[in-house]
Amino acid sequence: MAGHTRRFGIGLAAVAVLLGAEPTSSRAQTVPVGPLVRGEMVHLSLADAIHRALDDNPGLRAVAQEAHAADRAAAASFRQHFGDLQAVAWTSRYEDAQLLRPMSQDLLAGGFDNLPFAQSQVHYGLTFELPLFVGGRLLALSHLARLKADEAAALLEGTRWQVRANVTVMYAATQALTAATLAYEDEVASLEKTHTRVELMVQQGKRPEVDLLKATDALEEARAQLADAQAERTHVRALLLALLDYPADQAFELDPLPNEFPALPADGVDWNALLQGATPVATAGLRVQQARSGKHAARADFLPQVSVRGNLLEHAGSGVAGTQETWELTLQASIPVFTGGRRVAAYQSAAAAERAADLALRQTLLQQQAEIRGAVARRQAANEALDAARKRVDAADEAARIEGVRYENGAGTIEDLLRARTRASAAEAFLAKSKGDVLAASARINALVEREIVR
Repeated sequence: MAGHTRRFGIGLAAVAVLLGAEPTSSRAQTVPVGPLVRGEMVHLSLADAIHRALDDNPGLRAVAQEAHAADRAAAASFRQHFGDLQAVAWTSRYEDAQLLRPMSQDLLAGGFDNLPFAQSQVHYGLTFELPLFVGGRLLALSHLARLKADEAAALLEGTRWQVRANVTVMYAATQALTAATLAYEDEVASLEKTHTRVELMVQQGKRPEVDLLKATDALEEARAQLADAQAERTHVRALLLALLDYPADQAFELDPLPNEFPALPADGVDWNALLQGATPVATAGLRVQQARSGKHAARADFLPQVSVRGNLLEHAGSGVAGTQETWELTLQASIPVFTGGRRVAAYQSAAAAERAADLALRQTLLQQQAEIRGAVARRQAANEALDAARKRVDAADEAARIEGVRYENGAGTIEDLLRARTRASAAEAFLAKSKGDVLAASARINALVEREIVR
């Protein structure tokens, strides 16, 4: 029984981190989860919990900010096409009076005595630069930035589905562990009564002392199982509160979950087609396009670059009447001749990155296809386990009742009685876990395809 309890707790905790679980018995679902620590009791339905997590989960909000940052970065990259206009100003103080502005033919017409020399000078005005042709590099880089923004948006949507699944499993796991805790509490209470009766029978000489030792052993084992279930419930409660952005000691109660569970769609669903639009495959496809844009940007480094630059400046200085105005317009072209092989190596690197992204896309698609088939199989297995668990509870309860009557009448042994009650408690805990597994598998399928396909 102890081994069964440990498997129950560890299994729920592992599933709770990534997927989603399901309800407990109706008895457990109406019981507040934990004592009131501070403030008012928070009442949560499953829909309320999902809605709050989608609005307030810190991790999800962080992903949303990352998506916004990527979108603004893409906008900034695209706007490099519009060039750059800046207002500039500077002032200088020289040891000797120097020419205020560049020499020109017009200045020489008045003779050297009339040249604008000044020891203290101020210059201000506008400068601009506009790229005319850079081999497609700006276009490739802006496209790359936009693809990264699209990837961030896709990751945000995928994270929303993952948060939904995680909330579902934590919500149901909390109730499943509450039901298991109640089952172990019932077992402890029953074993305490049995222990008292056996102790009295031993004192009266009706039973051997070994029966009392066996009852004591079973009682202490049940108490240890109860403590383990309570600890696991506390952990899962804290995980659920963290998802909902509540403090870890916030008191809350949960609505009963419905007795009917989400149903798998009819046969003939094209799971592979559904996976194509899900985040893992979509983001892998976007990374292929990003690698392709990176290769185009690396190739652009081999091509000539043409840009236009200009400035409009005012110059003022000490001892010079008024200001001097100058302007300049420059058309500049450059052709890469030799860079020590840097551009070749960069292009080879970008090409290898593109091939790697193609292979990663294929691997992701195959992995997701395997995941969805495994999730569907687990959902079907969870359904069968739930049906078996319900029958097991009925059979174990009846067996425990019969063994209790037989022991009271002297027809049964203490081993038979304790074993029957242990099986009844284990059956109740397994039923709670099975309910959680059904909803967990359903949430996992929905998270993989990112739509309510199981409902």
